[in-house]
Amino acid sequence: MNGPEVSILVPVYNAKEYLVRCVDSIAAQTLPSWELLLIDDGSTDGSGALCDACAGRDGRIRVIHQENAGVSAARNAGLAAARGRYVGFVDADDWIEPGMFQALYCAAERSRCDAAMCDAVTVDSRGRTEPDTISRLPAGRVLDRADFTPALLREMAGSVCRCLYRAALLEAHAIRFPQGVKFSEDRVFNLLAFGYADRVVYCKAAYYNRFVNAESAVHRFHADYFAACLAASEQIREAIRLAWGDEEAYQRAYLSQLIAGAYGAVCNYYYRTSPLTGAARRAAVRALCENNALRAAIVRAGDTSLRARLLLHGSAAALALYARLVNWKHGR
Repeated sequence: MNGPEVSILVPVYNAKEYLVRCVDSIAAQTLPSWELLLIDDGSTDGSGALCDACAGRDGRIRVIHQENAGVSAARNAGLAAARGRYVGFVDADDWIEPGMFQALYCAAERSRCDAAMCDAVTVDSRGRTEPDTISRLPAGRVLDRADFTPALLREMAGSVCRCLYRAALLEAHAIRFPQGVKFSEDRVFNLLAFGYADRVVYCKAAYYNRFVNAESAVHRFHADYFAACLAASEQIREAIRLAWGDEEAYQRAYLSQLIAGAYGAVCNYYYRTSPLTGAARRAAVRALCENNALRAAIVRAGDTSLRARLLLHGSAAALALYARLVNWKHGR
């Protein structure tokens, strides 16, 4: 018996409040042939039982239960179990428009592309919306490898939840999500998928709704923020080496992401939720500025922005002031 045209993978971790909305939006898809895999990643709020209840009502839904291992492991478990010719991803607190997967599937089939991508809308808990589109592409189009400038690749290789991938492409190149990486797992996946794809089709229509809870979105302190940025940068560097011929222009474009992450780490040290003392914060900033990988990235990228110069010259006091001002502006 042939499998479905599309497998839709939803990692679930303590998402009981939003899961039904997500599943209902998938059940309403106009694409006739699909399956939904709910991967319960060790939820403790009853989400696992809710997954089972959803599967009991619809034979197209399957559930995988596993011990908590993170979103990358959950998605990889779904990829191993998927039976569709194409694979797509939805996060459990988001929802999609009824025509999303039919539009992406038809676009990929019609243009014989290995991946298809659409736009999204960010929606907060107050109902306010913000479009998320590819600004460098004024209209939908088919992209060959040569069309991916470093700037366009940086803009497109974000969330996997706006994309549909040919399963054969993922299997041929063993494309999976990197585990043990706190940031940018989606970006690493897309760098590999887009790099190995013969062609990618972009649909300039917003089919994906990304939910952000403004009231509960507390800016949390992460002691390992900068270490996580370094780990993500290494995974990105390797993905570019494998799928993009290690071209310098692409490597330099993504080094700027590490620099931005380092600046974000400085801001993180000065969050209201940070338990660090003033002396510990200053010491952390100095250690960050002295990091050899970061300093080499700034030089190699040719970044002459103010924040890059402050990081390179170890201007801890100026960085601390800058971070406090930015955190005040964003209420963190």
